[in-house]
Amino acid sequence: MKLKAIALLSLTLILVVMIGCDKDESNLPGTLPSTAKGENKNKNSGDIYPEATRLEMPALEKNGTILLVHKTSDKEDVNLTIEWNVNEKAQNWTAYRIHKGQATGAGYYGIWEEDPDLPASARATNSNNCYSGSGFDRGHICPSADRQYSMEANRQTFFYSNMHPQYHMFNAGPRENGTQKYTSPWVRLESQVRSWGRLAMGDTLYVVKGGSIKNQKIFNYKLNNQIPIPQYFFVALLKKNGANGYKAIGFWMKHDDVDHGNDKLQDYVVNIAELERLTGIDFFCNLPDDAENQAENASRAQILSEWNF
Repeated sequence: MKLKAIALLSLTLILVVMIGCDKDESNLPGTLPSTAKGENKNKNSGDIYPEATRLEMPALEKNGTILLVHKTSDKEDVNLTIEWNVNEKAQNWTAYRIHKGQATGAGYYGIWEEDPDLPASARATNSNNCYSGSGFDRGHICPSADRQYSMEANRQTFFYSNMHPQYHMFNAGPRENGTQKYTSPWVRLESQVRSWGRLAMGDTLYVVKGGSIKNQKIFNYKLNNQIPIPQYFFVALLKKNGANGYKAIGFWMKHDDVDHGNDKLQDYVVNIAELERLTGIDFFCNLPDDAENQAENASRAQILSEWNF
């Protein structure tokens, strides 16, 4: 009788485990479908930061950085994440998601402020004073327009940790007869990213953006000798590609004070492998290796076709 009881208990435990493992979570945002799960040698550990395992997250730097995870009380939970470079007193990147289900219309918060989660010793003494009168815009990395599902989410885009100095010509474009013309490739790309994220069948768009303070920057000039000015800006995007896995695209833009309003966005397209070489950042490391390699090494012609250029 005792052996039968033990056997019955073992069978019950096995059934419980099997039922738990059989639960389909593939439709949860940022969760890999079972068919995409495989070997992943370069994935982030979630031991310290559980958010590090999200699909939009690049490989985290091991030294000299702080991961800033900004959440809201909305159903989105994680609004955006920022890897902060303590030595440079600037961010390496901002990562976030856009999808069709995100609400819009929250409004424009419009007040720049220091990041409350960032120690004062790790940032500029007074970021506002550094920007004021400098001739450079406070360039959002995650734009205000990308975070319109709540005022709390929008407010977090105005933290100085989400900024890089940008020439106004790069950030927006020229003014003609007192009227701002939003024609720069950067501002047009921001609009295109929102369209890809919100209009395409509800699939989540995984976004990483930033300025090149690691490998490429204006070394001899900082705002108030504290905040570095990137020489290039980049965008890395990842999206589910139907039954064919994932598709990815990169953009690499020279940061200058020149009117590039006639440039086409496809002129700035690179694959993710090339963007990783240029930036020194390992993007989309939480994808299984096979899926990551396929998405990141696509040819330029394939990328232009997949993203409808």
